[in-house]
Amino acid sequence: MILSVRNFYWDRGIMAGATLTLYREKTVITALEGGTEQVLLTLKANRITLPLGNKIGRETMVIRGQNMPDTLRMASLVYAEARRSRTLLRREPPPDWRRMWDGLNLTNRSRNTAGRWIAVYGNGMPNFASSPCRFTHLFERLTQGREMTQPVLDAAAMELGQNGRRVRILHASRAGVVISMDPAQLRCAIQMRDNGQESSFSFTVPANEKGVNLGVVLEIAAHYVEGHSTVVFLDKVRGLVETRSVANSNITANEIKTVLERRRDLTRLISNFESIAPVRYRPERPMFLAS
Repeated sequence: MILSVRNFYWDRGIMAGATLTLYREKTVITALEGGTEQVLLTLKANRITLPLGNKIGRETMVIRGQNMPDTLRMASLVYAEARRSRTLLRREPPPDWRRMWDGLNLTNRSRNTAGRWIAVYGNGMPNFASSPCRFTHLFERLTQGREMTQPVLDAAAMELGQNGRRVRILHASRAGVVISMDPAQLRCAIQMRDNGQESSFSFTVPANEKGVNLGVVLEIAAHYVEGHSTVVFLDKVRGLVETRSVANSNITANEIKTVLERRRDLTRLISNFESIAPVRYRPERPMFLAS
């Protein structure tokens, strides 16, 4: 469907100067029953939309995930699959989404693996969900790849509020990763959190560099996000060591070893990317790459 980054701009009315955003979302669904408002569900998720298209047609893919790195890496795989095919949603046989997700699990050596899930939607319909959720299926059917606006939330609440039950949906989202594209370059800005504090950095690469495409940038962004989480974890360990309280924590030596190995893996992957493409950082190169 998409042959290269430059071909991503075939329709300048839609794709030129496109911006992709991964949102960190929190959705709370409540119901009023017997005069008491009860929480039915609290859903924390990450969500990114890929507006794929060529002269034959357009397909809007949405990837949802439990954490940012998984969501970005699955989006990268979806994009790579789209580059190999004229269509994702009408292809026979369809893409093997389960194989893609299982492949991510096999290569994942991160510390936090519990509760991980991923879901892929095409034009509002579920293509794959490792942990199916009827609420996210409803949201995606109503948004059709667009943002979670108040009219969408109201429509979802109306569908859920049957049998006289009054349902409210509270939704908040913040941008976690923003990728801006033009014919000359791809710029990726990443918002990071550390003990309640937020910071950001960005990297920029030429769009016409050999070995560079949107899928690669999505994957590299995932490496940066996960790399930052290793810094946060190891800083916590250092603090525990300084206060001589490691033994009283639930952190194990094997867990520390796993994070150190993962940081080395991520540093190598990013360094390999830097060797094939001129990467410009702002304000500076992430600290875990130098440690």
